Amino acid sequence: MSNPNADALTQAFAAADAGDPAPLLALYDDSMTWAGFSFDGTQRVYTKDEFLAGLGVLAQLDASSNEVVATSSYGDEIVVATIRAYRKLGEHELDIEMIMAHRFIDGRVVRGADMVPSSFEAFWAATGLAG
Repeated sequence: MSNPNADALTQAFAAADAGDPAPLLALYDDSMTWAGFSFDGTQRVYTKDEFLAGLGVLAQLDASSNEVVATSSYGDEIVVATIRAYRKLGEHELDIEMIMAHRFIDGRVVRGADMVPSSFEAFWAATGLAG
């Protein structure tokens, strides 16, 4: 049986990759917090605004994409997505699968966390964009 939150997440990521970030932005609640990685590989908790600002660096790349390749649902609220993340800047490329866990309340993501392989921070360090 399909989970409407998993379907919404998959569709929102596809829309963002096609150039329309509005569905993905709307999916994240304004009070959302996200446990994620900084470009140097350290973990921290982000607000929605900080999380979106971090994604803004993707505009500096030659190529970037995020594709939901699989989802798993745990009850009505938890959706874990496997994301194929591709990044390219000059000769530097990153092509990974990462995990993003989402907790939905009333159809919106209120909490999230991700896990990335070590090649994530190696890519950002090599590009010089890690700050």
